[in-house]
Amino acid sequence: MINLEVLKIALAGLLHDIGKFSERAEREIPANYIASNQSLYQPEYKGRYTHQHSLHTAYFLDENYKYFPEELTRHSSDAVSLINLASKHHKPDSPEQLIISEADHLSSGIERKEFEETDTYTRSAREIPLMTILEDISITNKWKENKPENFNFVYPVQMLSPNSIFPIKKDEYGIPKYKELYEKFITLFRNLPHKSCPKLWFEHLDSLLLLCCSSIPSATVGITEKGFKEIVSDISLYDHGRLTAAFATALYIYHSQTNSMDKNSIKDRESEKFIIIEGNLYGIQDFIFSEGGSTVKNAAKLLRGRSFYVSLLSELAADYILEQIGLPITSIVTNAAGKFKIIAPNTEETTNAIKMAKEKINQWLIEKFYGEVSIGIVYIKASYNDFIQQNGVSELLKKIGKASEIQKFDKINILKNGGSVTNYLNDFSSEFGVCPVCNRRAARGRNKIKEDNLCDICYDHVKIGKELVHENRIAITTKDANLKEKLRVPVFDKYQLAFVTGELSELAKEGKVIHFWDINKLWQSDKYSEEKIYSFKLINGYVPRFIEEMDTDEIIEKLTYGEKKEDKIQILETLREDTILSFHHIAKFALEKSDDGYVGVDALGVFKADIDNLGTIFLKGLRPEKRTFSRYTTLSRHLNLFFTLHIPYLCRTKFKQIYTIFAGGDDLFLLGPWTDMISFAKRLSEDFNRYTCENSEITLSAGIYITKPDTPVLTMAEQSEKALEYAKASGKNRITIFNVPVRWNDLEYIENIRNQLNRWLEEQLITRSLIYKLNEILEMVRQERIIRQQQISDPRKLNALTWRSKLYYHVIRNVGKGKTKEDRINIATEILENLVKWLEMPEEAFRIPLWQTIYMKRRA
Repeated sequence: MINLEVLKIALAGLLHDIGKFSERAEREIPANYIASNQSLYQPEYKGRYTHQHSLHTAYFLDENYKYFPEELTRHSSDAVSLINLASKHHKPDSPEQLIISEADHLSSGIERKEFEETDTYTRSAREIPLMTILEDISITNKWKENKPENFNFVYPVQMLSPNSIFPIKKDEYGIPKYKELYEKFITLFRNLPHKSCPKLWFEHLDSLLLLCCSSIPSATVGITEKGFKEIVSDISLYDHGRLTAAFATALYIYHSQTNSMDKNSIKDRESEKFIIIEGNLYGIQDFIFSEGGSTVKNAAKLLRGRSFYVSLLSELAADYILEQIGLPITSIVTNAAGKFKIIAPNTEETTNAIKMAKEKINQWLIEKFYGEVSIGIVYIKASYNDFIQQNGVSELLKKIGKASEIQKFDKINILKNGGSVTNYLNDFSSEFGVCPVCNRRAARGRNKIKEDNLCDICYDHVKIGKELVHENRIAITTKDANLKEKLRVPVFDKYQLAFVTGELSELAKEGKVIHFWDINKLWQSDKYSEEKIYSFKLINGYVPRFIEEMDTDEIIEKLTYGEKKEDKIQILETLREDTILSFHHIAKFALEKSDDGYVGVDALGVFKADIDNLGTIFLKGLRPEKRTFSRYTTLSRHLNLFFTLHIPYLCRTKFKQIYTIFAGGDDLFLLGPWTDMISFAKRLSEDFNRYTCENSEITLSAGIYITKPDTPVLTMAEQSEKALEYAKASGKNRITIFNVPVRWNDLEYIENIRNQLNRWLEEQLITRSLIYKLNEILEMVRQERIIRQQQISDPRKLNALTWRSKLYYHVIRNVGKGKTKEDRINIATEILENLVKWLEMPEEAFRIPLWQTIYMKRRA
């Protein structure tokens, strides 16, 4: 259990600048309150009170006192009251208040003074928008001059949503709607659930601040020797407050456990008071895509369940460490794609807790997964000055990165766990044998799904995969919690999981609810309209379902096309009962209705993508003076949001048959009808370019593998990875389709070619026969390139050089049939000119629109 004083420190850090929100919303403070409290919370500068937001923070806490958990508003003295801890960070007069002040400076990453006043040289703080850190990234050291007027993109002041995360042009900013947003914030704040459980309430508050404060700039005006100056504000109020909470709790525990809770010790910036912990989940892809005898039967649910389970392992491993040290959720400063970082105090108790957690977690993973999955946990020590000196953060990241690389080669304690698994065969019975899904663990009689009996863990994965599409909230509880439905195997022998509809209030009061997460609501619509907010976890993705609007004759005919008559009724009953579309059904959406049946190929497009040069972006993408820890965490959050928030929303609203297998960090793995996947790739590229402010130095690479739906999922993963690697090897900022790497900005031209081929076919200007002949000629063009590159002169190997004459021959024979001679000549001339140009495109790019046309026109 977390110490309530530690949680209070975290809360003070999280809310210390909430007054900036209130001030910009023009929240009026009564005159008598100002007169009584101004000198308490506001420092003076040149004869006048400054930092008015501190007074607003105090007034917010006073005004909303009764809406906080009672345990967090109790205090033994004024020095450690919540209101003074949060509001006196610019005028501290106790060690605990000084800790918040030091954490505030650390979160900013530099020695600075910020002001929110208007003077003759600046705009008011409420007029200054939050700029985007992504516009200022360069891995070639080509940064703009660091002045606000040189940047073109800002964020609108809005609640977080799949659309509001996109920056807008500065001239579209308009008047910020602070008042409206603040009113929504206050309403949701006063209605936060689980008030009787401070830890849960705190986590809900953290998500509320993410929802309402991630588009609000933290610092807007600075002071120099020449006076006030508007600064490039690229850190949100949310990110600044959250990192302040992380540093504050680490400092508080450090000074508490080292008996050094005095001002001189707190101001000591040379001592290594901090530990940065990094956790890495190893074996993610092998785990998600591992195969057994009947993996294909439950492939859709199993993949969804395993993907979610991977995220769950990472989340709960981080939580395990937090609990052992006694830290709140805000101490996790980054958490994406199976990797997390935690800011912790550098004490003996902490290092012992890390070692114990690492041992317990990995021993459980060995016992349940036999080394297939492990979690590497490493840490480094750091001082205050390491965080604020120029390049200090970059050096810390290099140091922890190196430690993680070493850890990769020491995932498992071979001396302890090497050799055979003791008593392995004792788990198996002659009746049920081995689990047909994983082919590793013993099947159990209680785990029957259709005709198969599964092991406990695979049963959990399939059940999770099914429930994810029906429920929006999950509870993480102690393993002894009284739940109707729960995991067969508690995670780390400690955590239970349940999909819930209520709030589990009684269990929460008993201290048995560890987390209460909303996993769907944020990405399901573009506007958050719920009356209550629960802690968000973006660890779920979109799953195509057979929904009511699909229950039409047209779609049912498509989904059952090619099936035996007696099977169609059974298929329809299964769809209506199960709702999750199988891979076979998803593939059927690639078919198109024709006059005499269907055309096309019922195949899947397997899509894999990630951000190019990500390590370099984090280490040196920011200009040296901006390489602060707050910007590192902000950059991580921004990149993660594109994949975890925007992509599921895009699938849900525009590409409803695309299956989100994995989306997070910088990584994306999707599956859908192959025709939709190519269209999706083009849209993804456009959206990512818009999201990154058209910054040419932040790019994606991707690969699409097209295959039949009964292909083993491991093969899908391996082949799509090869396609991605080919795109990167060809220069990055590319996508591989049909084994052809092309630049993203070529996709529109390629789409125009496909449309032109289709028009020629529809208008009967060319025959289908010509389309197939073009495929043969395209191969001759490829061979010609090889001949010229290798300077081959053997006449027996030069047949490919005749492709132009063959093209002419086939075009004349297959173009403009039924037209007059003159029309045929004109049509043939135009078509020949285009085809020669297309066939000579670099990297055989013509193969993409040509093969699309062949596959889409083929009789199903």
